[in-house]
Amino acid sequence: MNITIKATKYRLTPETEVIIEEKLSAPLRLLGKEGDRALLEIEIENAPPEGRSSEPCRLVARLSINDNVFHAEAVKPNPESAADKVRSELEAEIRHSRGRTRRLMKRGGAALKRMLRFGN
Repeated sequence: MNITIKATKYRLTPETEVIIEEKLSAPLRLLGKEGDRALLEIEIENAPPEGRSSEPCRLVARLSINDNVFHAEAVKPNPESAADKVRSELEAEIRHSRGRTRRLMKRGGAALKRMLRFGN
C-alpha cells in the first residue's frame, strides 16, 4: 500500500499527517489481499473562501486499485473531521463496488446453471 500526502496552501504538521494516514488507511482492510497493491493519494488544502464559510480545511482522497478508482472529498473545520468523512465515503464506495461484483458473479453462475439444465 502506497500513501502519498500533498499539502497545498496548508501547513501540515507531523501529528496531523499521522492522524490522517491512520484514519484513511482503515478502508484498505476492506480490500483484503488487493490492499497491498493499492495507491492512496491524499490532498489537503485550505478551502477557498465561499461567503462566510467556517470550514477552512478541504481533504480529497483518491484510491486506485488495478482498474478501479474511488474518490472522496470533504470540507470541514479541521483535518481530523474531514478525514472521518472521507473515510466513511471511501468505505461506502468500496462496499458498493464489492457488492456489485458479487451480484454479477451470482447472476452469471445462475445463467450458466439454467443453460446446463436446458438440455434435460
